[in-house]
Amino acid sequence: MAVSPAKQEFLVQAVEQSYEGFLLADPSGRIFYANQAVENISGISTDEIVGRTPKEMEDVGIIIKQSMKVLKKDPLTISQKLSTGAEIFITSKPVFDDSGQIVCYVSNYRELSALNELHKEHHNLLNINYSELQQLRAQLLKTEDWIGNSYKTKALKEKVSKVAKTEAILLISGESGVGKEVISKTIHKVSDRRNGPFIQINCGAIPESLMEAELFGYEKGAFTGAVSAKPGLLEVANGGSVLLDEIGEMPLNLQVKLLRVIQSKEITRVGGTTPKKLDVRFLAATNRDLQVLVEQGNFREDLYYRLNVIPISIPPLRERKEDIPSLSQHFLKKYSEKYSVNKKLSKEAERMLCEYSWPGNVRQLENTMEQLVILSETVEIQLNDLPKEMAGNNMTKSEGEIIPLKQLREMTEREMIKLALKRYSSIREAAKHLEVDHSTLVKKIKKLGI
Repeated sequence: MAVSPAKQEFLVQAVEQSYEGFLLADPSGRIFYANQAVENISGISTDEIVGRTPKEMEDVGIIIKQSMKVLKKDPLTISQKLSTGAEIFITSKPVFDDSGQIVCYVSNYRELSALNELHKEHHNLLNINYSELQQLRAQLLKTEDWIGNSYKTKALKEKVSKVAKTEAILLISGESGVGKEVISKTIHKVSDRRNGPFIQINCGAIPESLMEAELFGYEKGAFTGAVSAKPGLLEVANGGSVLLDEIGEMPLNLQVKLLRVIQSKEITRVGGTTPKKLDVRFLAATNRDLQVLVEQGNFREDLYYRLNVIPISIPPLRERKEDIPSLSQHFLKKYSEKYSVNKKLSKEAERMLCEYSWPGNVRQLENTMEQLVILSETVEIQLNDLPKEMAGNNMTKSEGEIIPLKQLREMTEREMIKLALKRYSSIREAAKHLEVDHSTLVKKIKKLGI
């Protein structure tokens, strides 16, 4: 397909501004083009590179050591160590004309030194052996029952039951702590893939420089320290399900590769050239609004629509308070057994738990119940055993207890201000929703010791 001069100029500018090195060589291997990234990565002027073959650069000392392989008609990956100390990873493939003759070679040029350092620091993360993966699998499959019988939870269970046995991609959204992981595990357990692995990948927890190797794996010799090939977590999940947790945190450059994997059902390890078939079901979870991220340019629109085949939105706990008693009893039993005690909830304490707003959702409720089991002095957990953040509710609701109105007002203000500060990103935004001046809210925060 012919490309107009304007588009040719645009393509050249795009390649020049790329962070990844880009080389072109003639059929004899002599380099005739290198973009600015090649110089930035290697520390060697493009003037010293363009016009030479790799062998000539080795002869004059630009390249100290390289893996010598002959590039013919198949793609090839080699590594080079330069006089600047940089270690370079090059993947090349030939370009053919209409008659099948090679007209040039195109190469991607990457620096490995920083990755090598991170690899040493995080070797435990990358060196996941088979037994560890088996333990991880067993641990992930020991999921809790899906607790709750509110109207919204029942509707959610009904929707999940319809899609769990399909192969459709699910995008699970909701605030932090609402139970996205529990629902993902439940979907896997009732799916036809339940006998396969369930691999959870937290896209916000893996360093960006390691994420490609962690997800896709790498071949032997791909970089220093890669003494043997390692499968990535996506490959390990073959036959099972993958939860891409906090998908909104995935770097844009890897979003492109993930989209390609989802569409092609194939994966290529770092340093490899042969695609491997992938048989996994993708689940994605996020506590962020991906549509807003798309509008901001922080998430690819094509990946968003590929993931959002069936959206599942989990309501926060404050919108399904009917679930709180059963959840409380579940966690109470769990931690009573863990700590070998026999704790019970008083009716007043349970009522107070139901009236609290739970900004941290189910995770906060579980942590609270563990705290109560450990710290309460009596078998029956009372109102005064509840955490400080519930103090305002406790004192206003205790039967027969009278407190000064000024104290009551301060406690109520403290709780509302703390809730607004948690829910909104700034004091100014919190003040807007509390319908007070920004300066007034700042003074109250200082006065109430928030």
